[in-house]
Amino acid sequence: YIPFKNAYAGMEYCESARNIGFQNGDIPLSADGVDLNYMSSETLQKIVDAKEVKVLRDNDTVTIEIPKNFMLRLIDKEELFALYRIPSVVFEASPNTGAARAGLQKGDHIELIDGEKASSLNEMHKILESKANTSVSVVYSRGSEVKTTEIMTDSLGRLGIAIAPLSDSYAIVTEHYGFWESFPKGIELGVDKLKSYVSSMKYVFTKEGAQSLGGFGAIGSIFPATWDWEAFWSMTAFLSVILAFMNILPIPALDGGHVLFLLYEVITRRKPNDKFMEYAQMGGMLFLFALLIYANGNDIFRFFFK
Repeated sequence: YIPFKNAYAGMEYCESARNIGFQNGDIPLSADGVDLNYMSSETLQKIVDAKEVKVLRDNDTVTIEIPKNFMLRLIDKEELFALYRIPSVVFEASPNTGAARAGLQKGDHIELIDGEKASSLNEMHKILESKANTSVSVVYSRGSEVKTTEIMTDSLGRLGIAIAPLSDSYAIVTEHYGFWESFPKGIELGVDKLKSYVSSMKYVFTKEGAQSLGGFGAIGSIFPATWDWEAFWSMTAFLSVILAFMNILPIPALDGGHVLFLLYEVITRRKPNDKFMEYAQMGGMLFLFALLIYANGNDIFRFFFK
Protein backbone atom coordinates (compact mmCIF):
# COMPACT_ATOMS: atom_id res chain seq x y z
CA TYR A 1 0.00 0.00 0.00
CA ILE A 2 1.00 3.65 -0.36
CA PRO A 3 0.90 5.51 2.98
CA PHE A 4 -0.59 8.99 2.75
CA LYS A 5 2.68 10.40 4.14
CA ASN A 6 4.53 9.01 1.09
CA ALA A 7 2.05 10.51 -1.40
CA TYR A 8 3.68 13.94 -1.50
CA ALA A 9 1.39 15.14 -4.33
CA GLY A 10 -1.67 14.35 -2.23
CA MET A 11 -5.01 13.02 -3.45
CA GLU A 12 -7.33 13.80 -6.36
CA TYR A 13 -10.86 14.32 -4.98
CA CYS A 14 -14.27 13.86 -6.58
CA GLU A 15 -16.67 16.78 -7.09
CA SER A 16 -18.75 15.99 -3.98
CA ALA A 17 -15.60 15.97 -1.82
CA ARG A 18 -14.41 19.27 -3.27
CA ASN A 19 -17.85 20.79 -2.62
CA ILE A 20 -17.49 20.22 1.15
CA GLY A 21 -13.97 21.67 1.35
CA PHE A 22 -11.43 19.12 0.13
CA GLN A 23 -8.91 20.39 -2.43
CA ASN A 24 -6.86 18.39 -4.91
CA GLY A 25 -3.46 17.87 -3.33
CA ASP A 26 -4.77 17.55 0.26
CA ILE A 27 -3.15 14.73 2.26
CA PRO A 28 -5.56 13.08 4.77
CA LEU A 29 -4.21 13.00 8.34
CA SER A 30 -7.00 11.97 10.71
CA ALA A 31 -10.76 11.47 11.10
CA ASP A 32 -12.18 12.52 14.48
CA GLY A 33 -8.68 12.18 15.95
CA VAL A 34 -8.04 8.69 14.50
CA ASP A 35 -4.94 8.61 12.30
CA LEU A 36 -5.48 7.69 8.64
CA ASN A 37 -2.75 5.57 7.06
CA TYR A 38 -3.67 4.73 3.46
CA MET A 39 -6.67 4.72 1.12
CA SER A 40 -8.99 1.75 1.61
CA SER A 41 -12.70 1.02 2.09
CA GLU A 42 -12.16 1.09 5.87
CA THR A 43 -10.46 4.49 5.61
CA LEU A 44 -13.35 5.83 3.53
CA GLN A 45 -15.82 4.56 6.14
CA LYS A 46 -13.90 6.39 8.88
CA ILE A 47 -13.96 9.60 6.83
CA VAL A 48 -17.69 9.56 5.96
CA ASP A 49 -18.66 8.65 9.55
CA ALA A 50 -16.48 11.38 11.06
CA LYS A 51 -17.60 14.86 12.12
CA GLU A 52 -14.33 16.40 10.97
CA VAL A 53 -11.28 15.34 8.98
CA LYS A 54 -7.85 16.96 9.19
CA VAL A 55 -5.73 17.24 6.04
CA LEU A 56 -2.30 18.60 5.24
CA ARG A 57 -2.53 21.44 2.70
CA ASP A 58 0.59 23.39 1.67
CA ASN A 59 2.32 22.47 4.97
CA ASP A 60 -0.68 23.67 7.00
CA THR A 61 -3.21 21.50 8.85
CA VAL A 62 -6.76 22.23 7.69
CA THR A 63 -9.98 20.93 9.29
CA ILE A 64 -12.88 19.90 7.04
CA GLU A 65 -16.37 19.32 8.47
CA ILE A 66 -18.09 16.22 7.07
CA PRO A 67 -21.89 16.50 6.57
CA LYS A 68 -24.05 13.64 7.81
CA ASN A 69 -25.32 12.73 4.34
CA PHE A 70 -21.91 12.79 2.67
CA MET A 71 -21.87 9.06 1.86
CA LEU A 72 -25.32 9.37 0.25
CA ARG A 73 -23.94 12.07 -2.07
CA LEU A 74 -21.13 9.75 -3.16
CA ILE A 75 -23.58 6.90 -3.71
CA ASP A 76 -26.08 9.08 -5.60
CA LYS A 77 -23.43 10.40 -8.02
CA GLU A 78 -21.55 7.08 -8.14
CA GLU A 79 -18.31 8.89 -7.30
CA LEU A 80 -15.02 7.57 -5.98
CA PHE A 81 -14.09 9.72 -2.99
CA ALA A 82 -10.40 10.10 -3.86
CA LEU A 83 -7.52 8.59 -5.79
CA TYR A 84 -3.79 8.98 -5.34
CA ARG A 85 -2.60 11.93 -7.37
CA ILE A 86 -0.16 11.06 -10.16
CA PRO A 87 2.83 13.43 -10.11
CA SER A 88 3.87 14.69 -13.54
CA VAL A 89 7.27 12.97 -13.35
CA VAL A 90 8.81 12.05 -16.71
CA PHE A 91 9.28 8.32 -17.30
CA GLU A 92 10.63 8.84 -20.82
CA ALA A 93 10.57 11.43 -23.60
CA SER A 94 9.46 9.92 -26.90
CA PRO A 95 11.92 10.37 -29.79
CA ASN A 96 11.32 13.24 -32.24
CA THR A 97 8.89 15.05 -29.93
CA GLY A 98 8.99 18.50 -28.37
CA ALA A 99 10.00 17.05 -25.01
CA ALA A 100 12.91 15.07 -26.51
CA ARG A 101 14.18 18.08 -28.44
CA ALA A 102 13.96 20.20 -25.26
CA GLY A 103 16.11 17.67 -23.41
CA LEU A 104 13.61 16.36 -20.84
CA GLN A 105 14.93 13.25 -19.07
CA LYS A 106 13.60 10.43 -16.93
CA GLY A 107 12.95 11.71 -13.40
CA ASP A 108 12.30 15.34 -14.36
CA HIS A 109 9.29 16.70 -12.46
CA ILE A 110 7.19 19.23 -14.36
CA GLU A 111 6.11 22.08 -12.05
CA LEU A 112 4.60 24.83 -14.24
CA ILE A 113 3.34 25.18 -17.81
CA ASP A 114 2.90 28.75 -19.04
CA GLY A 115 2.92 29.90 -15.43
CA GLU A 116 0.13 27.52 -14.33
CA LYS A 117 0.69 24.79 -11.74
CA ALA A 118 1.15 21.42 -13.50
CA SER A 119 2.74 19.21 -10.86
CA SER A 120 0.11 16.45 -11.32
CA LEU A 121 -1.03 14.56 -14.41
CA ASN A 122 -4.58 15.95 -14.30
CA GLU A 123 -3.36 19.53 -13.94
CA MET A 124 -1.00 19.05 -16.87
CA HIS A 125 -3.76 17.59 -19.07
CA LYS A 126 -6.17 20.45 -18.32
CA ILE A 127 -3.56 23.04 -19.28
CA LEU A 128 -2.42 21.31 -22.47
CA GLU A 129 -5.86 20.40 -23.86
CA SER A 130 -6.17 23.90 -25.35
CA LYS A 131 -2.53 24.27 -26.45
CA ALA A 132 -2.21 22.17 -29.61
CA ASN A 133 0.69 23.03 -31.96
CA THR A 134 1.87 25.72 -29.55
CA SER A 135 5.17 26.55 -27.89
CA VAL A 136 4.72 26.41 -24.11
CA SER A 137 7.03 27.48 -21.31
CA VAL A 138 7.78 24.54 -19.01
CA VAL A 139 9.36 24.84 -15.58
CA TYR A 140 10.66 21.52 -14.23
CA SER A 141 12.89 20.28 -11.44
CA ARG A 142 15.80 17.90 -11.93
CA GLY A 143 17.12 16.88 -8.55
CA SER A 144 17.78 20.12 -6.67
CA GLU A 145 17.88 22.21 -9.86
CA VAL A 146 14.93 24.13 -11.30
CA LYS A 147 15.06 24.66 -15.05
CA THR A 148 12.92 26.39 -17.69
CA THR A 149 12.55 25.42 -21.33
CA GLU A 150 10.27 25.95 -24.33
CA ILE A 151 8.49 22.88 -25.72
CA MET A 152 6.45 22.62 -28.92
CA THR A 153 3.27 20.58 -28.47
CA ASP A 154 1.83 18.29 -31.15
CA SER A 155 -1.59 18.46 -32.83
CA LEU A 156 -3.22 16.90 -29.72
CA GLY A 157 -1.53 19.24 -27.26
CA ARG A 158 0.97 16.64 -26.03
CA LEU A 159 4.53 17.30 -24.92
CA GLY A 160 5.67 13.83 -25.97
CA ILE A 161 6.37 12.29 -22.57
CA ALA A 162 5.28 9.16 -20.72
CA ILE A 163 4.49 9.73 -17.04
CA ALA A 164 6.16 7.56 -14.40
CA PRO A 165 3.88 5.02 -12.64
CA LEU A 166 2.89 5.56 -9.00
CA SER A 167 5.34 2.86 -7.89
CA ASP A 168 8.20 5.00 -9.22
CA SER A 169 6.93 8.25 -7.68
CA TYR A 170 5.78 7.01 -4.26
CA ALA A 171 7.46 4.55 -1.89
CA ILE A 172 5.19 1.50 -1.61
CA VAL A 173 5.12 -0.29 1.75
CA THR A 174 4.88 -4.08 1.83
CA GLU A 175 4.31 -5.84 5.14
CA HIS A 176 5.26 -9.52 5.48
CA TYR A 177 3.73 -11.83 8.11
CA GLY A 178 4.97 -15.19 9.27
CA PHE A 179 2.72 -18.24 9.53
CA TRP A 180 1.67 -17.63 13.15
CA GLU A 181 1.51 -13.85 12.71
CA SER A 182 -0.94 -14.29 9.84
CA PHE A 183 -3.72 -15.66 12.09
CA PRO A 184 -4.26 -12.61 14.34
CA LYS A 185 -3.69 -10.33 11.34
CA GLY A 186 -6.32 -12.23 9.35
CA ILE A 187 -8.80 -11.98 12.24
CA GLU A 188 -8.08 -8.25 12.55
CA LEU A 189 -8.66 -7.75 8.82
CA GLY A 190 -11.89 -9.77 8.91
CA VAL A 191 -13.22 -7.79 11.88
CA ASP A 192 -12.34 -4.48 10.18
CA LYS A 193 -14.17 -5.57 7.01
CA LEU A 194 -17.21 -6.65 9.04
CA LYS A 195 -17.30 -3.35 10.96
CA SER A 196 -17.07 -1.40 7.71
CA TYR A 197 -19.87 -3.46 6.14
CA VAL A 198 -22.16 -3.18 9.18
CA SER A 199 -21.57 0.59 9.31
CA SER A 200 -22.59 0.93 5.68
CA MET A 201 -25.81 -1.10 6.14
CA LYS A 202 -27.69 2.02 7.27
CA TYR A 203 -27.42 3.41 3.73
CA VAL A 204 -29.43 0.48 2.34
CA PHE A 205 -32.58 2.01 3.84
CA THR A 206 -32.18 5.22 1.84
CA LYS A 207 -33.26 5.94 -1.72
CA GLU A 208 -29.67 6.26 -2.93
CA GLY A 209 -28.55 3.12 -1.09
CA ALA A 210 -31.46 1.03 -2.38
CA GLN A 211 -30.68 2.08 -5.95
CA SER A 212 -27.06 0.97 -5.53
CA LEU A 213 -27.98 -2.59 -4.46
CA GLY A 214 -26.72 -5.25 -6.85
CA GLY A 215 -27.03 -8.97 -7.44
CA PHE A 216 -24.95 -11.55 -9.31
CA GLY A 217 -23.71 -8.99 -11.85
CA ALA A 218 -22.52 -6.62 -9.13
CA ILE A 219 -20.76 -9.47 -7.33
CA GLY A 220 -19.01 -10.48 -10.56
CA SER A 221 -17.93 -6.91 -11.30
CA ILE A 222 -15.97 -6.54 -8.05
CA PHE A 223 -13.54 -9.25 -9.14
CA PRO A 224 -10.58 -8.00 -11.26
CA ALA A 225 -10.69 -8.45 -15.04
CA THR A 226 -7.40 -10.40 -15.00
CA TRP A 227 -6.71 -13.35 -12.72
CA ASP A 228 -5.16 -12.44 -9.39
CA TRP A 229 -4.96 -15.02 -6.60
CA GLU A 230 -4.78 -12.47 -3.79
CA ALA A 231 -7.70 -10.44 -5.15
CA PHE A 232 -9.75 -13.62 -5.71
CA TRP A 233 -9.32 -14.94 -2.16
CA SER A 234 -9.72 -11.48 -0.61
CA MET A 235 -13.06 -10.99 -2.36
CA THR A 236 -14.14 -14.56 -1.59
CA ALA A 237 -13.39 -13.96 2.10
CA PHE A 238 -15.22 -10.62 1.98
CA LEU A 239 -18.32 -12.28 0.47
CA SER A 240 -18.10 -14.95 3.18
CA VAL A 241 -18.12 -12.24 5.87
CA ILE A 242 -21.11 -10.55 4.19
CA LEU A 243 -23.08 -13.82 4.01
CA ALA A 244 -22.28 -14.58 7.67
CA PHE A 245 -23.60 -11.20 8.74
CA MET A 246 -26.70 -11.42 6.52
CA ASN A 247 -27.47 -14.88 7.87
CA ILE A 248 -27.70 -13.65 11.49
CA LEU A 249 -30.15 -10.87 10.65
CA PRO A 250 -33.50 -11.49 12.44
CA ILE A 251 -35.35 -12.42 9.25
CA PRO A 252 -37.55 -15.54 9.26
CA ALA A 253 -36.12 -18.30 7.02
CA LEU A 254 -32.57 -17.28 8.01
CA ASP A 255 -30.62 -18.53 11.03
CA GLY A 256 -31.07 -15.13 12.67
CA GLY A 257 -34.84 -15.61 12.47
CA HIS A 258 -34.59 -19.02 14.12
CA VAL A 259 -32.46 -17.53 16.90
CA LEU A 260 -35.08 -14.80 17.40
CA PHE A 261 -37.87 -17.36 17.83
CA LEU A 262 -35.71 -19.47 20.15
CA LEU A 263 -35.02 -16.41 22.31
CA TYR A 264 -38.77 -15.74 22.44
CA GLU A 265 -39.30 -19.35 23.55
CA VAL A 266 -36.58 -19.10 26.24
CA ILE A 267 -37.99 -15.83 27.63
CA THR A 268 -41.71 -16.67 27.51
CA ARG A 269 -41.31 -20.41 28.26
CA ARG A 270 -43.68 -21.28 25.44
CA LYS A 271 -43.30 -22.10 21.77
CA PRO A 272 -44.65 -19.68 19.13
CA ASN A 273 -47.90 -20.74 17.46
CA ASP A 274 -47.29 -23.17 14.57
CA LYS A 275 -49.51 -21.18 12.22
CA PHE A 276 -47.61 -18.00 13.11
CA MET A 277 -44.29 -19.79 12.46
CA GLU A 278 -45.58 -20.98 9.08
CA TYR A 279 -46.67 -17.49 8.01
CA ALA A 280 -43.42 -15.99 9.35
CA GLN A 281 -41.37 -18.44 7.29
CA MET A 282 -43.44 -17.68 4.20
CA GLY A 283 -43.07 -13.93 4.79
CA GLY A 284 -39.32 -14.29 5.26
CA MET A 285 -38.96 -16.27 2.02
CA LEU A 286 -41.09 -13.76 0.11
CA PHE A 287 -38.93 -10.92 1.43
CA LEU A 288 -35.71 -12.72 0.41
CA PHE A 289 -37.03 -13.53 -3.08
CA ALA A 290 -38.20 -9.92 -3.51
CA LEU A 291 -34.76 -8.69 -2.45
CA LEU A 292 -33.11 -11.12 -4.87
CA ILE A 293 -35.29 -9.99 -7.78
CA TYR A 294 -34.86 -6.29 -6.93
CA ALA A 295 -31.06 -6.50 -6.62
CA ASN A 296 -30.64 -8.40 -9.90
CA GLY A 297 -33.19 -6.09 -11.53
CA ASN A 298 -30.90 -3.19 -10.61
CA ASP A 299 -28.03 -5.00 -12.34
CA ILE A 300 -30.10 -5.41 -15.51
CA PHE A 301 -31.24 -1.77 -15.44
CA ARG A 302 -27.66 -0.51 -14.98
CA PHE A 303 -26.41 -2.78 -17.79
CA PHE A 304 -28.92 -1.53 -20.38
CA PHE A 305 -29.61 2.05 -19.32
CA LYS A 306 -26.38 3.20 -17.59
